[in-house]
Amino acid sequence: MESQLDERTILAQFDRLVEQGTVVYNDNYRVVQMSDKGFSFEFRILTTLTNKPQAARGQQTDPSPEQSECRPGSDINVAGYEVTDIGATHLLAVNKFPAARPHLLILTQDGFRRQHEALARDDISAARQVLAALTTRSLLLFNCGVESGCSRMHKHMHILPAPAPDQVRLWPDAADPRVQAGLPFRAFVHRFDNGLPAVDAIHDIYCGLLRRAERAAGRAAVDDGAALPHNVMMDRSWLVVVPRRAAGWNGADTNAAGMLGMVWVHSEDRMKVWLEHGPANVLGQLGVPGDTNL
Repeated sequence: MESQLDERTILAQFDRLVEQGTVVYNDNYRVVQMSDKGFSFEFRILTTLTNKPQAARGQQTDPSPEQSECRPGSDINVAGYEVTDIGATHLLAVNKFPAARPHLLILTQDGFRRQHEALARDDISAARQVLAALTTRSLLLFNCGVESGCSRMHKHMHILPAPAPDQVRLWPDAADPRVQAGLPFRAFVHRFDNGLPAVDAIHDIYCGLLRRAERAAGRAAVDDGAALPHNVMMDRSWLVVVPRRAAGWNGADTNAAGMLGMVWVHSEDRMKVWLEHGPANVLGQLGVPGDTNL
């Protein structure tokens, strides 16, 4: 498949799939914006998430694919959702359950690569290519392991537009160290001085942040190759690693987006659970607690 890493082509493919009804997306979803303990939140009530499959809690084994169109080893069916190949190692596809326009997946061509593996150099190379090709500010999100909030086990990353500053203030954008120090969970941040660095530099930065996250969590990778459960968030200005303890707590769950303050829920009732427990408190339960982010 010829590479088509340009924003107009990507948007055209996304819109075509929505028009066909293959991808169900309605940008009139309800949005609730609020602040809790100084942390900016944006809740999106996306009823289309009701049918989104979820990985079993604590499960690191391979779930059985529900559809025969999945690639060997994969539990994500991208047949008909493809946008373009990203070199020989990865594929860009439209997310069937989008939270934004466009919401994309970067998947490994090898369906046996697993979501509990840390990001490898080829993963970061594919992610960098997509981020660099998009003119709209976009976010890369990676949910490593079930405890991080991943829903499928075939290794994949998310790409979607960053919210407008008047919608939610992404805490990594704040240069003031007191913002990071006041987070309800441990997070490790590296800021890029002059845009996206080269692939090897990003990989080295990521590995360094992951080692720090392992020390904060008191554990490292295990013998079966599973990395510490963690979220990765990246744009052209920063890279963040957040160690995770759990995908959910008392009925409130989230992934990397939620750790940035963008919480996607499928119903008003699910949002009420967050509000009852206090959104900042929920994030503190899902991440690793601590007074500092060393």
